[in-house]
Amino acid sequence: MSEFEGGVGRVPDIMWLQKLIIERAIVRGNYTTAGGHKTDYYIDKFRLFSDPTILRRIARMFAPSVAEVSPDLIAGTEIGGVILATAVSQMAGLPMIVVRKQPKAYGAFANEYVEGDFSEGQRVLLLEDIVTSARDLMISKARLEEMGLEVEMRAMVNRGLAPVKALLQFTLPSGTPRTDN
Repeated sequence: MSEFEGGVGRVPDIMWLQKLIIERAIVRGNYTTAGGHKTDYYIDKFRLFSDPTILRRIARMFAPSVAEVSPDLIAGTEIGGVILATAVSQMAGLPMIVVRKQPKAYGAFANEYVEGDFSEGQRVLLLEDIVTSARDLMISKARLEEMGLEVEMRAMVNRGLAPVKALLQFTLPSGTPRTDN
């Protein structure tokens, strides 16, 4: 049995992830999300992803999604989704592709949005770190579908009303942070 098989207790892991985000990754201030929403907190995922033990445990939390989707490939959106996709790909033993926000302007594959080997008709599990509106994730999904891939999306955290399944639905009210949500 691989490290990725067998899974981990889902409810304890969700509680662990929520507590970890509150304790280590919440930064208070006035921020604008990638989707243009104003918020008084930011989730600094790199405070989580930079720790290999934490990243490995988060990657394992995607085991039910891998089992449900049964993908041929794992995909990640730059930059946080690529980190998650790399970890999940390694644990699941599945190849990975990267979806860029903008095509790179150099190299052998200039002007392409997707990096890595894939074939039309393959099933892809597209991963993202944190979504609010999921605008960029939906664009990435559409790009993959235009290339003939079947795409299912998942995120680590959904902090809005995005139509994306996530490990954790996470919101904090404005003002003083609460931890009972």
